[in-house]
Formats: sequence, C-alpha cells, structure tokens
Amino acid sequence: MRRIFKSNPKPLIGLDVSTSSLKWVELAQDDKADLVLECCVMEPLQPGWMVAGHIAQFDEVVAALRRLVKTSGSHTRQVALAMPASAVSVSKIRVPSDFGETELQRQVEAEVERLSGKPWADMHVDYKVQGRAQAPGQGAEVEVWIVAAANDKVQDRLGLAEAAGLEAVVLDVEAEASMLAARRLIRVRQSAPVNPMMALIQVDAEGCSLHVTYQGEVVHAVRLPLHSNDLHQCQEALPVGYAQAALASSPFIQTLADHLASALDGFLSAAPQRKMDTILLAGASPWLPALQQAIKQRTFSDCLLVDTFNGMRVLKDRQNAACHSAERSSMLTACGLALRRFHGAC
Repeated sequence: MRRIFKSNPKPLIGLDVSTSSLKWVELAQDDKADLVLECCVMEPLQPGWMVAGHIAQFDEVVAALRRLVKTSGSHTRQVALAMPASAVSVSKIRVPSDFGETELQRQVEAEVERLSGKPWADMHVDYKVQGRAQAPGQGAEVEVWIVAAANDKVQDRLGLAEAAGLEAVVLDVEAEASMLAARRLIRVRQSAPVNPMMALIQVDAEGCSLHVTYQGEVVHAVRLPLHSNDLHQCQEALPVGYAQAALASSPFIQTLADHLASALDGFLSAAPQRKMDTILLAGASPWLPALQQAIKQRTFSDCLLVDTFNGMRVLKDRQNAACHSAERSSMLTACGLALRRFHGAC
C-alpha cells in the first residue's frame, strides 16, 4: 500500500470514491496558513456501479470520473484516494523496541498473513511504529500499526485513477481521512477540549459507521447496516414541512439511535475516560437532523451536524451544488484526503 502517513507538498486532490458519488476537494493555504477551499465538486453514480466498495461497472465509473475532472476545471492530476473499511484490515502489535527492520518486518508479515489468510505477496501493506508501550514485567516495547489490503482491491482504486488520467500519490483509509477532517472541525470550535474524546458517525448509502478517537487515535469502530427503504418511501409521501417532525419519532430513527447509543455506552463502560466530549454526525441523508435529535436524547452529549468546510475561506468560482447545500456534510472523507497535502497537520 502507498504510504498512508506521507503527504505531498504539491497541490493534491482529495478524491472520495463512494457508493453513490465521486467527490473532489482541493485545498490550499493563504499567507496566514489558513485553509482555503479552492474546489469542491461532486458527480453522482448510478445504483449498481459501486457495490460494497468494489467498482462493479468500471467503464461507467471511469466516465463519471472524467466528467468530474472536467467539471472541476483543475489542472492538478495528483490525487489522494481512500480504501473502504470493507477492503482494509487494521491491527496493532507490540514488539521489543530493539527489533531491527528485518525482525520487525517478519513480525508484521506474520500478523498480516494471520489476519488475511493470504500470502504476504498477495497483500499491499503499510506499517508504522507509533511509540513506546510498557507492559508489566516486560522490557521496553513499541506499538506498530499495520494496515493491509489485498492487491486486487488496491489495484481497483489505482486503476480507476489512472484510467481517468490521474496519478494516485497517497492511498489512505476512509476512517482515518474522515477523522483527520473531523479533528480539524473540533479545533475550530473555541470551546473545544485540547484532546477530546470524539465520536464520528457517518451515514452512507449502505450503512452507518461509528468511530471513536482519543488523542488523535481511533480507539473504537462499529459498522451498522441500514435497512431504510420503508423510511425513504414514508418520507417521500409526507407533506413538505412535516418530514422531520414525523421522522424524529419513526421506528427507524429510534432503533438506529438506540444501536448507536448502546455502542457508545459499551465502549465508555470499559474506557478510562467515561465521557464523550463531542459526537459529530455526517452524511448526505435528509433524515440526519432527526437522527441528531434522537442521539442527543439518548446520550446526553453534544451532537453536531458536520459542516465539512466550516472555518475555511471558500473560492466561489470552482464549486458546484455540493459545496452550497446539505451535501457539504458528505464531503468529510474527501476533505480529509485533501488535507494530506499538509502532512496531516491540519
């Protein structure tokens, strides 16, 4: 796997390939090092073109990406992509701090083959030593974060970019990219804690993900499938102005909020920190405000709907409707990918 911890100081596009759309975000910094949103555009994808993170209709998705590139008007061709959670395995191991590179790689190789059940040669792997971890009765250790994906899954993404005339220079993990953008949003809040315990809930066309981060590290992750056909049909039949009030008490919203609250309670009951500082809610679903209220009632925590570009200066000439509507909330992963340009410092 391309180094996910590296970024490129040159212009870099955050390109999010999701089930329902392609999203393109380009960021810059002004003279004061404040972020500027230079470009934000989106191209919808038809149902069935992407299935569970896999490109099922390659030619159609390539054509859509070429349209997106043209719409953006950008001359930048270097992009940061992300692997979906379903295609990536993430694990951590501890090894003695005096291990050399050869010994370290041997341990990483064994862990990857154990988790994936595949030979090392069939996997793209990235790993990073994160720091010292002291276990009782043992010597000094280091913790190693390992990210692995099958070669064919990685080539799926890289081939898409190449077919559209783009060069993939960073390959990230969706959750890590989203969290990078979410942490920026927390920092722009004047009353935000220095090292918050933060939960990020993202809703997409296929499910709902919950990631908890503390001190910049993802410490808990849950994926919930969605069965919302009945909800969408009900929503379409409601008169304008009554949808949110009806959705707030709908069984779908109530059940989803219960599941999310239970997942948070289960994590907090075993965590040293027993309080969630902030819950962020992101996605493009029209029922997110109803879910926001239901989560607040069950968790008694601050739950905020994400405005991905909050605190940025926006250049108006290279944006489409995605930048000026509720779709801004769904641009979180693309924004996090674009932030890799600045070495993850933003």
